[in-house]
Amino acid sequence: MTRLAERLGAAVSITWNGKGAISEDHELFIGAVGQTGTTCGNKITASADVVISVGCRFTDWSASSYAKGVSFSIPPGKLIHIDLDPREIGKTYPTEVGIVSDAKVALEAILALISEADAKKALAKREKFLADVQKAKADWIAQVSPRENSRETPFTSQRPLVALRKVLDRNGIVVVGSGNTQGSVKQSFPVYEPRTHLTSGSYSPMGWAVPAALGAKLACPDRQVVAIVGDGDFMMSLPEMGTAVMNGINVVFLVLNNSGYMSIRGGQRKFMGRHIASEFTHHSGNGQPYSADITASARAFGLEAWKVEKDEDLESSLKATLECGGPALVEVIVSRDAAGPFATGWWDFPSPAYYEKEQAGYAEMRAREQHL
Repeated sequence: MTRLAERLGAAVSITWNGKGAISEDHELFIGAVGQTGTTCGNKITASADVVISVGCRFTDWSASSYAKGVSFSIPPGKLIHIDLDPREIGKTYPTEVGIVSDAKVALEAILALISEADAKKALAKREKFLADVQKAKADWIAQVSPRENSRETPFTSQRPLVALRKVLDRNGIVVVGSGNTQGSVKQSFPVYEPRTHLTSGSYSPMGWAVPAALGAKLACPDRQVVAIVGDGDFMMSLPEMGTAVMNGINVVFLVLNNSGYMSIRGGQRKFMGRHIASEFTHHSGNGQPYSADITASARAFGLEAWKVEKDEDLESSLKATLECGGPALVEVIVSRDAAGPFATGWWDFPSPAYYEKEQAGYAEMRAREQHL
């Protein structure tokens, strides 16, 4: 796929489960599409006159609930759709060319049909487009960098991801949990090799990532494996720390603790104007955050564990977990109010009629949805 993109001078966007299909330090990579995609991924893909889809099912998450011009504009854009499952071809968007095939076989066949002379002609026409791509990428970096490089504490959820990327091997595997953590990884944690980013995708179930990380480490014992989860997610499968210790599975758990289900809280606030039961607080009613001592729990299970509340301890603690030779945990205290990814696309999450503030914008985006 990367060779085809280079030959055509085509930008490459990804869906959630497609993260890792192209190295994210490649100049043609533009990030994810969809509700928590990147601004450049959505902008460039939505303006494309031709989209080559490789195994994309066009879910509501990746297609911004089919609001025209947000993530895709098909039509007038034309779709070349490659998928192993014939039922996916044309299921969501009209398809100009449908190819039922294994992705690798199809891409190799297409590459074989493009001569060096044709590739040079195509690239000669792409100068302005590629300049637009780099400008869109620069705009996105300017938007997300303040969160990624913030030294404030409690941390943004992006800052620990930047620190982890610095100490994790290039082929290290990250297994990502649900909610805000999942979206932040999609936007702010670059991966460089296929199958080094494992996620449950848009169903985003809590409790999946911890046992999935154990499985990844068993499958690839010579690779570093890190499960990146929020505190609510981690608590769903906390006993699996015992499984890791009993079986000597040397996986690292990076727990971003914001004392609550902040992804759920964000949706409640935006679409209903209030939140309920999504913050962990003490029963006294003073709003004081509550959290179990996750670091102490990990030590009680027999893991090496670090609790990080200061920026100067972040990278060193992550490095120590990767080098300790056994299952380990880092608990990082992150902010409730700078916890999530940027919502760069659209998701049709219905808003009740009583919340008038949301109604006009919701109706406008609903009107843009394509029903094909």
